[in-house]
Amino acid sequence: KNAAPFSNARTLFDTGSSFLRNNAPVKEAELKLAAHVACHSSTSTVDHLGSVVEEISKKGISLHRTKCTALINSVIGPVVHEDLLEDVGSGPYSLIVDESTDVTTKKQLCIVIRYHSKKFSRIISTFAGMINIVAGDSLTIANALFKFLDENKLSILNCIGLATDGCNTMCGQHNSVLQKFRDRNPHIVYIKCVCHSLQLCASKAVSVLPRNVEYMVSQTYSWFSNATQRLQKYSELYKTINVGESPLKILQLSDTRWLAISECINRILAQYVELKLHFQLTKDSERSYAAELLYQMYSDNINLIYLKFLQPIVSELNRLNKIFQLDKPDPAKLLTELLTFYRSLLERIGLPKTFQSWQDIMEFNLSDENLLPLDAVDFGVQFRLALLEANGISDLAEQDMKRRCRDYMLELSKEIRKRLPDNIKQLEALKFLSPSHTLSSSKPRIEDLPFFHLFKGDVGKAEQQWRVIHTLEWNNAEDGKTEDFWVEVSAYTDTAGDRNFEDLGNFALSLLALPFSNAAVERSFSQMSLIKNKLRNRLEQNSLLNIMRIRAYMQRRNICCHEFKPSPRMLSLFTAEIYSAPPEKGGEESTNV
Repeated sequence: KNAAPFSNARTLFDTGSSFLRNNAPVKEAELKLAAHVACHSSTSTVDHLGSVVEEISKKGISLHRTKCTALINSVIGPVVHEDLLEDVGSGPYSLIVDESTDVTTKKQLCIVIRYHSKKFSRIISTFAGMINIVAGDSLTIANALFKFLDENKLSILNCIGLATDGCNTMCGQHNSVLQKFRDRNPHIVYIKCVCHSLQLCASKAVSVLPRNVEYMVSQTYSWFSNATQRLQKYSELYKTINVGESPLKILQLSDTRWLAISECINRILAQYVELKLHFQLTKDSERSYAAELLYQMYSDNINLIYLKFLQPIVSELNRLNKIFQLDKPDPAKLLTELLTFYRSLLERIGLPKTFQSWQDIMEFNLSDENLLPLDAVDFGVQFRLALLEANGISDLAEQDMKRRCRDYMLELSKEIRKRLPDNIKQLEALKFLSPSHTLSSSKPRIEDLPFFHLFKGDVGKAEQQWRVIHTLEWNNAEDGKTEDFWVEVSAYTDTAGDRNFEDLGNFALSLLALPFSNAAVERSFSQMSLIKNKLRNRLEQNSLLNIMRIRAYMQRRNICCHEFKPSPRMLSLFTAEIYSAPPEKGGEESTNV
């Protein structure tokens, strides 16, 4: 009797009999509560939450852990997944795929689908599936993907794009996941994740700079990390110098996210004098060799010049990285941004040359005979000003510093060139889908559009649409609104009610839905880490999958749990049959603490 309030030992008859009493409003309320738990909480809290809601509402709501888990796994999760598959339909789509390890060291293969949604009139990137795999080899991953497509009735021939990171397992020339996809769909467009590539380029290029620059940045963070007294002393010193202002937090340099050095350098340069003074005082007061070493580094003007040289370059790389990670980027501009940065690097270190096209840029030879003399290299205004202000730097040290900085830009250029997608010319040609190019009277022929071989409709009809599209007035004719422009084109109807540009519009939108980064799948892994954490480490795969489906559904519709409305399909599935599914081992929320 005393244990009754904490007992979950309800019989199947007890839980099932409530369905005879429940009416539609009560079912809707319980479904909304289950959706709330999936979005914001753990089902271990619903035993108490359900009782509190019942006490407040007096409407006969009865929701506990067993029923809530059943609703998530057998009603809401499957129905919202059906909604996604119905929205994709038989249209073209792209896949973004990556694998990671969860908190229990299980390998998880995450699948994100990107497509043009006619229901919502926009391009959507959303979570589609999470598969537990036993190995990370190409055969296991490819078979898991093919099985996923078959089970969800998604034709692999409709898959026009595939994005992964750049590892050999995914995109190698022999026996990779990409090659196995191309065995079944030869026309699939592969795009290597640009964000991963930029990270690798930045990490590789820094190897030509002195090691003490990276050491200085990382050890400055280490000095203050988990040291409350040091932080307090530095804060007091900073406030004394800057009349009460608080210092910025020193950021950690990540081994796997090397572009994080951009913000690290910004923070250090913003308080360089204060940090130098802090280490000068601390090396004597604490008799610390680490503080003395850092003080010597901060006192060396060469290190300051290196940081000022790096700052604008890594900041621009970081900006590019963020552009490619956007939820709604403009594909017509993405590759142009990257190639513009690459060209600017070439013009800083290479002999003057007029680049007539992007092809000229890609074919530029980065050998020594095409490089500027060291004194003619453009090291940037911050480098030049810092060099003028510095004292005590010998000519030999200055030449060595310039050589290393030139080599950094050269190495960065080589790495970017090496990691650019093989089909960069076609991807860059997506700019022809921008409103300014499409509505120009001098636009290219339709067969010159990128990936035109993927078009499956009436070519003659599409050509006529392409010819006359510039003769009409469009509301979204500004560059930067490429997606909105083509959505408007696709939905255009004439006076007779015919959609004269539907074929052309749908083709353009399918190309704009090509994935350029793995950012969406990385966000899904972040969600996975929040859901399946150390306290919920025994969360079963089916529960993890359906919770992520529900959260993705809310995100697709730009709603939260309080706006969620159970569909008639959910209400029809809300029967005693939801308990017939095999119980998960240990329950949905069993923990191993």
